[in-house]
Amino acid sequence: MNRRHILLLLVFAAAIMLAGLDSAFAQCSMCKATIENSTDAAAASKGLSFASLVLLVPPITIFTGLFVSIYRYRNVQGNSHPPSSRP
Repeated sequence: MNRRHILLLLVFAAAIMLAGLDSAFAQCSMCKATIENSTDAAAASKGLSFASLVLLVPPITIFTGLFVSIYRYRNVQGNSHPPSSRP
């Protein structure tokens, strides 16, 4: 692929993302209702954004640990011990 095709693909992807931008501001119907019914919408919005970030920490930690373990032990299947470095 040359640079022109890659640039065209990136522009097309950006156009698709911008087309759905209006609906991207709402997280879910309950979150939207909470913010709309709140007396201090800015504080409620910050609180919900922080809560969503906090909820991302456990899955990211679990998946990172799994991928690091898989990467670290990817060649251990047939070897009972790692090869020694002899001169």
